[in-house]
Amino acid sequence: MELSVEQIAQLVGGTVHGDPALRISGVNSLGDAQQGDLTFARSQQYFPMLRESSASAALVPEQAPDIDMTTISVGQPDFAFLMVAKQFASDPAHPAPGVHPLAYVAPEATLGDNVALGPHVCVESGASIGDNVVLYPGVYVGRNAVIGNDSVLFPNVVVREECELGANCIVHANATIGSDGFGFAPVNGQWLKIPQMGRVCIGDDVEIGSNTAIDRATLGVTTIGTGTKIDNLVQIGHNVTIGEHCAIAGMAGIAGSATIGNRVRVGANAGVIGHITIGDDVTVGGRAGVARSVEAGRVVSGVPAIDHSAQRRVMVAQQRTPEMLRRLTAIEKKLKEFENIISNETTDNS
Repeated sequence: MELSVEQIAQLVGGTVHGDPALRISGVNSLGDAQQGDLTFARSQQYFPMLRESSASAALVPEQAPDIDMTTISVGQPDFAFLMVAKQFASDPAHPAPGVHPLAYVAPEATLGDNVALGPHVCVESGASIGDNVVLYPGVYVGRNAVIGNDSVLFPNVVVREECELGANCIVHANATIGSDGFGFAPVNGQWLKIPQMGRVCIGDDVEIGSNTAIDRATLGVTTIGTGTKIDNLVQIGHNVTIGEHCAIAGMAGIAGSATIGNRVRVGANAGVIGHITIGDDVTVGGRAGVARSVEAGRVVSGVPAIDHSAQRRVMVAQQRTPEMLRRLTAIEKKLKEFENIISNETTDNS
């Protein structure tokens, strides 16, 4: 596949500076781009790398200085690059529609049109599989579960009983939706299991990474909103509510009954305790520990999580701690010397 620079500019709404007829056959990063590739520089700090790049053309911010290559100036180069990359990306070759002889579909289950079920797929009684759904080998869909149209579940995904997955979702290998929440009560020195009787409801256009676990509610529903993207190795506890178009990075953990607003971003390895609320448009930094509710629009980081600007000052202060301790020790030593001098003078005067 090839596109001209002019075609790309029309796609992203940009302005060409250079040769509009130049042909582009792929996309790549600044460091790896070669002749025929399109790359991008999101801000001025990347211009030195861009000048050294072997790319044929680049997406750059508006009012960028002249660069010795063909460029397309746009408002958001990174977003424009994503749009172009989609043109060159090829979708994975999913299995052709059909039910493999080694798949099991309960008589009471419902299959939509053009579904593809691989070997050792199991669809239990009452489950509903939408049109154009692809279930890779080893997928388990429990009793009365629902898989929406055009969704793809990669190998060994588990969707437990009564849980619901929306349309156009992608669930990567070994993820589990609807496992029991971590509900136990201490009674007479032992832990008694609390029945996990709820379910999980996931909206449309949600993507869930490999080995992620989303627990069913104790009672009620664990909810993931439309458009939310969840990375690998994420733990979402029982009765959690996550809003629309959130992004949750790998190894994050969200404890039971936490409420996450819309468009929230949670960094890698961050933790959110249970029974708190995180407002819309909040950003939680990587490895942060959120121990209390966060108002909408804030950026927090650190353990415990506080405003990111304050956390940066804390980090600077921590780096200065060894020197501050040395200075404090020296001051204490001098104070002790002065105390001894004063004590001796007082004794002599008496």
